[in-house]
Amino acid sequence: MKKQWLMASLLAGILGMGTAHAQATKPVELTFSTYLPPAYEYIYKPAENFLKAVEAESNGRIKVNIFHSGQLFGGYDELAALSRGDIDITNMTGTYPGGTVPALNIFTMPFMFDDVPHLQRALDEGLMDLGINKELFEDHNTVVLGVAPLDPYEFYSRNTPILTADDFKGKVWASTGASDARALQLLGGSPTMMASGDLYLSFDRGVIDGTPRPLITGIGRSLYEVSKYLSLATFAFDTSILSMNRDKWEALPEDIQAIFREQAKKRDAEQFERVSRYVEEALAKFEAEGMQIDRITPENLQAMRDITAPAVEEWSKEVPNAQAYLDLIARTKAP
Repeated sequence: MKKQWLMASLLAGILGMGTAHAQATKPVELTFSTYLPPAYEYIYKPAENFLKAVEAESNGRIKVNIFHSGQLFGGYDELAALSRGDIDITNMTGTYPGGTVPALNIFTMPFMFDDVPHLQRALDEGLMDLGINKELFEDHNTVVLGVAPLDPYEFYSRNTPILTADDFKGKVWASTGASDARALQLLGGSPTMMASGDLYLSFDRGVIDGTPRPLITGIGRSLYEVSKYLSLATFAFDTSILSMNRDKWEALPEDIQAIFREQAKKRDAEQFERVSRYVEEALAKFEAEGMQIDRITPENLQAMRDITAPAVEEWSKEVPNAQAYLDLIARTKAP
């Protein structure tokens, strides 16, 4: 009887140790949410690769459940959902939280950056560390892991090319938000807020004359069928901000945090590379579809920049440390 009791105790101990080990190695499950579909490949794929790499490098300690295409939250809701802890990780599109964090609108100030490499230099130099990261961390319970661009906003037009500041005058422009609407107004255009899904019919029916949009929008919405001209100016950038809930971040061990940081850098680099390649491919597609592509001259760009300067001044009044942002951007221009 005593022998049976000892055997039962030993078996229970072994089973208990196995249960404790299983509990100790149970992965931390995180929820990633994005409103974007996988079809937005140069944004989605780097994020997906980032999440897979984190899982692999953590040796099973992290598991991420991915929800895309707005299954959980739309673009305007992602920062609030992250702040509340309803989701753990997201890839915010910078224009959406720009109303809550005005400093983020630096990326959509008119003609602020020369090109994709200029934006990359500014970010590498610490643009986000001038106040944006701190504000998101302290006021919105958010840790920024990385920032990468969408391709630049360029000018699509229906009847005539946009080559000089005068070409904006008297035209109706579909805008994406307050920043580009103000710039278009200063240039003499009539801005009207419009979702990208409405652009095709609006062009086709003559409701609008033009719009500033990324190339990915022109491809995705087939704007080459209803707008004849594309004028390249690097009018503005939207950004893809890889972020994590602060409480969930601080609960992670330091070695896991280091994995997130390292893989986020790789994600940023991959997206920058994909964006640069996409620009070339998209322009080739537009040309093949019969669009006329013009590059606005430096002299005419400077004239547009001068005319839209009040928009930057108005933004500066909203943002503490605004001049530091502008100085860094000026300092990181190509020689």
